[in-house]
Amino acid sequence: MICLSFELVQKCVVKAVTNQLVMSDFKLKVHKMDTAALNSQKVRKPSFFRSIRLWIVVLVIVWILTDSNPKDTTGFLFMWTLPAFFLLLTAYVSYTHKRANASTIDLLNVNDNGLWSHEFQNTKMTIDTNRELLTLEAGKRKKAYKFSDVKGWRYHLANGGEIVALDMVGMLGSKGHNNLTRLKNFENSGFFIEVKDIEIPEWQIKFHPRKGRFHHERGIRDTEMQLKQWCEIFDQTLNKSTETH
Repeated sequence: MICLSFELVQKCVVKAVTNQLVMSDFKLKVHKMDTAALNSQKVRKPSFFRSIRLWIVVLVIVWILTDSNPKDTTGFLFMWTLPAFFLLLTAYVSYTHKRANASTIDLLNVNDNGLWSHEFQNTKMTIDTNRELLTLEAGKRKKAYKFSDVKGWRYHLANGGEIVALDMVGMLGSKGHNNLTRLKNFENSGFFIEVKDIEIPEWQIKFHPRKGRFHHERGIRDTEMQLKQWCEIFDQTLNKSTETH
């Protein structure tokens, strides 16, 4: 009976250790999968030639040239000029917004290389956990800081301040005001990093939504999620390094 009990205990211990190893391996795989999922969130590069409105304009012109009476072709083309212009204009505006959505470049610990980077427009930040360096770029300025030289980080997302007009005169006046307000909100938003540097004590890294427009609710939510994600990345990389020391 004693031998049997000892064998049972031994089997239970082996099983418990095996389960623990499996769970640890599972957690590691989940972490890797999450990192891979974050890196796979790439917006498809837009192309103006994939615009449905562009092809509507082209198809209507082809239809006019091939199926209309030769005597009426010029008249039909002239009548189609104004609608075609607005279709192409709105297609181009939509293309520019999609191009901006796809212009963010995030590389998050690809293949566990220890590098975390974000780049948009003329700003970029790179966390190198191997060398424990944070490299920041803004325009022509570029500097690298030790993790111990980073004092803190935060994000700010400015929005609102736009006006709504109901009459034609007011709408024309509000358009310029709203465009200026949106630009100001964008310039004041981003990820802010405080460092031990007398010359540049605070850096601003720009962010842009991958979905929607910056001044719309969908774009605001998407941008805020990116900013919160980077706060978490900083917490897990820089704070972890500080704790180990």
